[in-house]
Amino acid sequence: MKWFVSLLIVGGCCIGVSAQQGESTGGAFADSLEQLVRQSPDDSTKIERLLELSFFWSDRDTSKAFGYIEKARRIMGVNPSAYYQGLLWHHRANVIYAHDMEKAKSYYQRAAHLLAEYSFPRAYVYQSKAWNNYGTLLQAQDSAAKYLDIIIERALPYSRMAGDSSAVSQHLQNIGLILGNLNDFESAAQYYQQAIHTLSNFSHAYENKLTVYVNAAKNEMNLGDINQAKRYLDSAEVQLHAVPHSTYAPYYYRTAGFYFRRIKNKERALATFHRGIAIAEDLLDDYSLRDLYFEIYATYRDWGEYLNAKKYLAIADTHVPHTISHNRLLHAREMAKTEYHLGNYKVAFEQMRDYALAKDSLQESETALKILALEKKFQTVEQENEILKLQDANRRQQSAIDRNRLWIMLLVASLTIALTIAYFSWKLARSNRRALGQRERLHEEELLNFKQQEQIKQFDSILQGQEEERNRISRDLHDGLGGLLAGVKLRLSAVATKEREQTAVQNNEMESVIRELDRSVDELRRVARNLMPESLLYMGLKPALADLCEFMDTPGTSVKFHGFYLSTTYPQPVLIGVYRIVQELLNNAIKHACASQIIVQCSENDRSLSLTVEDDGCGFDPQEVGKKGLGLKNVENRVAILRGMVEIDSYPGRGTTINIEIPI
Repeated sequence: MKWFVSLLIVGGCCIGVSAQQGESTGGAFADSLEQLVRQSPDDSTKIERLLELSFFWSDRDTSKAFGYIEKARRIMGVNPSAYYQGLLWHHRANVIYAHDMEKAKSYYQRAAHLLAEYSFPRAYVYQSKAWNNYGTLLQAQDSAAKYLDIIIERALPYSRMAGDSSAVSQHLQNIGLILGNLNDFESAAQYYQQAIHTLSNFSHAYENKLTVYVNAAKNEMNLGDINQAKRYLDSAEVQLHAVPHSTYAPYYYRTAGFYFRRIKNKERALATFHRGIAIAEDLLDDYSLRDLYFEIYATYRDWGEYLNAKKYLAIADTHVPHTISHNRLLHAREMAKTEYHLGNYKVAFEQMRDYALAKDSLQESETALKILALEKKFQTVEQENEILKLQDANRRQQSAIDRNRLWIMLLVASLTIALTIAYFSWKLARSNRRALGQRERLHEEELLNFKQQEQIKQFDSILQGQEEERNRISRDLHDGLGGLLAGVKLRLSAVATKEREQTAVQNNEMESVIRELDRSVDELRRVARNLMPESLLYMGLKPALADLCEFMDTPGTSVKFHGFYLSTTYPQPVLIGVYRIVQELLNNAIKHACASQIIVQCSENDRSLSLTVEDDGCGFDPQEVGKKGLGLKNVENRVAILRGMVEIDSYPGRGTTINIEIPI
């Protein structure tokens, strides 16, 4: 069964308090925060700690949460800065997060807009939080794809710019949750491992470790690795002992109960679910209550106790409306199955019909077959009842009428059999034609793929030849002509020194010749550098790209470079390919886009290079790129040679963003 859970909301800053003792409770944690507020050395620290208290109470007591926000606002003064206004809007959104989604979304957007004016680490931290929480609300409204874009394009880069490893871990974990909801459990497992690795150096990150271990355990059970899931759950239990007041505790008990259900331990599963329900009721967490009651339903269903199963499925439906379409479909489908097993075929048929109307087109065929089976079952029961009535009413009829009726029934049965055989023959012929068409399309795709691979190989050979020729010309210019020009300059300088006693006109002419020679040497170095930069071959990718961006930076066009986690030992084809790609994209942005600002970001993540080049130029229509001659075709060919992917986001008048992913 597929689980859908709320993604992680990122709240206030971590101020070093702690929930470090296993005996801590929610009240003790709040008291320790209050004590730290009183001990704050300055107003700035006091504001941060009051807002942290607001976040702590945001899902426990909204009046207290707003009270702490008001205390922080009074300390800020009459005209707080845009930074402090952004913090206030962010924490107000946290309080109403689960109660008024649309207003919370507008608050998070306002906070991000105000914080965008600042470029220091704390501002980056809060920008990341605001964008992440805005994205979780989109996901709750069936926009998971938009949320994934926000994590990758906004939340994760801001967290990395801030150096906030804890937030980076949470964003990686949220990506894993989204991929898990899309049934890509193997990719999700990789992101959970990255998140766990990111937190490995933080000994007291109990809350963050609890969430990632719980979600990783759930993902492993979906993959079928029960032993690895048990190891993750054991690690999660250790973290829960340190933060027993955690709002994520109900999710731990739901996942642990699911583990016991998978290993066929019914009693422990039910006990674990009920323990989670008790905690969720104290927290007023309707989402967790829905999930836990649903798991109790599934437990009774697995053991064939359908009356109890129906009871708990109905209870689950009373907690929070089904805002996610899949949850609505899941409830309708499970209720239909339960009614079917209880023999309520008409109700089951109606439930399955409602389920089918909302189901997407990819699953319509399978759903239609299920509805047909239920409908036939229901019709069969109704026909049997009608036959009994007819038999009772016609029991006193003449034997001739009975024989006629028998012949009619035999005729109908024969006709039904004939129609059934004809139908399945038609289906079989149609399937054969479809299979033949699929084989023909597969063959055509293989031929097209072969041609594309040959074109890529030819282009790769041409590029290798060009790079070798560039390298040779660069060495010849630098070692040959460069040396000659340097020698001429030295000899002219010596002549100029000996002729100091001559007339001023002659000295001026000699100095003019030397200056012209200096400019010639500089131009020669520029040409040689463009052909094959020495920094790329001897210093690595990050210095070479930084040097290139600094060289391309002009008063009219600002070019900024950010490099994260880049190695110094990439293969030479990757070094040259990435450098030429960035060089081509910068030339395009400067020459054709009329951009005033260009940002280049390059980072290594899980043995792949992520490259982003963004400008504020005039933009273009990607569909017309082949007609524009902007050089993007060469970029796409180079990326194809490196087995990477290119994504172009541009629109006339809106600027251009190009994202490239290259496996190492």
